[in-house]
Amino acid sequence: MNKSLLKSAIAAAAIAAAANAQANEKVAMLIPAATINDIENAQEYAAANYFRSIYADGTVIATGETEKIDASKVDVIWVHIDRCGLGLNNLPAEYDEATIGALKAFVENGGNLFLSKQATQLVHKMGRIDASFAPGIYGDGEGGKGTDVWTVNAEIGFINKEADPTQYYDRSNHAIYSGLEVNNDFGHPTFGLLGTGDGTEMHREDHNCMWDLNAYSYTADGANTVEKFENELNAVVLGQWGHVTDYAVAGIVEFAPVASYGGRIIANGLAAYEWAPREGVNGSKGNIEKLTANTLAYLTKTTDAITETEVSADAPAEYFNLQGMAVKADNLTPGLYIVRQGAKTAKVLVK
Repeated sequence: MNKSLLKSAIAAAAIAAAANAQANEKVAMLIPAATINDIENAQEYAAANYFRSIYADGTVIATGETEKIDASKVDVIWVHIDRCGLGLNNLPAEYDEATIGALKAFVENGGNLFLSKQATQLVHKMGRIDASFAPGIYGDGEGGKGTDVWTVNAEIGFINKEADPTQYYDRSNHAIYSGLEVNNDFGHPTFGLLGTGDGTEMHREDHNCMWDLNAYSYTADGANTVEKFENELNAVVLGQWGHVTDYAVAGIVEFAPVASYGGRIIANGLAAYEWAPREGVNGSKGNIEKLTANTLAYLTKTTDAITETEVSADAPAEYFNLQGMAVKADNLTPGLYIVRQGAKTAKVLVK
């Protein structure tokens, strides 16, 4: 499918989904063009159209509009970069020093970021982590065809689930994975993201931009490279390639606020997170969409919605602690929780 036909199909899907769009001006997407329709890259165009389909009044910021990258006006900004031939440690020209500087100030002032695909490089370019911990697993080629389903494994250290549970970290109940369908192609539960699922071929560009946990020199202690990486960078590894059961890679990482960076960052550099396959119908598209919507909802601040009312344990809602981990409604202890009910997310104080 050529780019113009692909963009037409994406636009039609976005119009069909617009009826379900939410109104939230505090959620934004940074795009490399004046408008979504002006985006040339098919992958970035598809992602931006999905953003518009779920946030009817979401803020769209062009890369030159640095004055709009303001933590007092916007809670979370999504940056999606996915291009062929970009080159490791490079960003498109639109993401210049002024834009990177504005994003850095945004996070310093408490703004949250969702960075996907090659945009994960912004974590070190903004100075949130040292450049020596930059993503090193990288691809920007044309890709090829395959029949398998690419997935994300959220059960980190699955190899030790029975042998040494202290080195097994189940992140599958984090808020970003809520409601995703499970895939068991690898003999352990994963979440499918890219593949037809019916044995037919799909073309994937295979653009990873993620962390090789065996490639870094750590000063922090830890039982394995995941623990060392997390302790070194005040981060949590939320996902790996679906087939990985040890501690080799980090594909989705949550970077918590630190001294000079008051905001939170979720970085997803998995090749499986591809929005516009050139050929084949993605049978896991619903998981990509839900993962994205969950991530943006999780990163949306709701401090104005904090109340001191008691919450009934049998309320029809999903509860998460402030680290994003699911908590059973019938097992709540006093404290502050993120509560999601339908499309609405708020913080409530449970007494």
